[in-house]
Amino acid sequence: MAAHFVRQRWLDGTYARLAWVTIPDPQLVDTVAASGRFDAVVIDVQHGPFHPQAIVDAVRAAGRWPVTLLARIASPDADLIGWILDAGVDGVIVAMCESVDDAERIVRAVRYAPEGTRSYGVYRVQPADHDPFAAANEAIVLPMIESAAGLQHAAAIAAVAGVDGLFIGPGDLGLSLGHGVGQNRTEPAMVDAFAAIRAAATDAGRHCGIFATTADYARQTAAEGFDIVVPWVDAPAIAASLAAAALP
Repeated sequence: MAAHFVRQRWLDGTYARLAWVTIPDPQLVDTVAASGRFDAVVIDVQHGPFHPQAIVDAVRAAGRWPVTLLARIASPDADLIGWILDAGVDGVIVAMCESVDDAERIVRAVRYAPEGTRSYGVYRVQPADHDPFAAANEAIVLPMIESAAGLQHAAAIAAVAGVDGLFIGPGDLGLSLGHGVGQNRTEPAMVDAFAAIRAAATDAGRHCGIFATTADYARQTAAEGFDIVVPWVDAPAIAASLAAAALP
């Protein structure tokens, strides 16, 4: 279980650095994980074309390196959460969490009975001393706050037992609040919403993260007190590199 690379950063009193991958290529995952610049790699199953084999390939690629592997998924789908964790992913970031019920469903899907509803099954070879129940309890659980309803209920969501923190989706949150889509946001109303979500997480003794597409904005969020930051996203990073490589 590689969740401890993120948890160790938190124990050290600093922020966890996430690389975000939307392109389902194992060589890309391998290269990003091998860089040593990130505590976790996130595979975007919601907005990237990660079919089941691509998820397994990502697990195998990342597994060679000391890095946590997380998956962002679209909803608290218990079957998908169980399958992804069985595949070897170390935790989930779950989009559009809007209520305590949503958060509790996520936690139950991660945990085995009696605390949860996850079906027990093994399809990967594990070391003899592997404890699947301990691994389930160690899995990172990050509901996403990205709607007006989620913002309203952020404090209650953060207080749900088994939730490690809140993760802000600025694009959908902006749409829901009437400010349009966008990332790396600086509008006062959005900044206030981000601060309110971070305060809700902190008051509950939880962690808080926010999506970004540039290292500069990630540094800013770290300075503001977020302890989960995203300094690298594959598509915009590749686009920036291509622009920088253009010759007359």
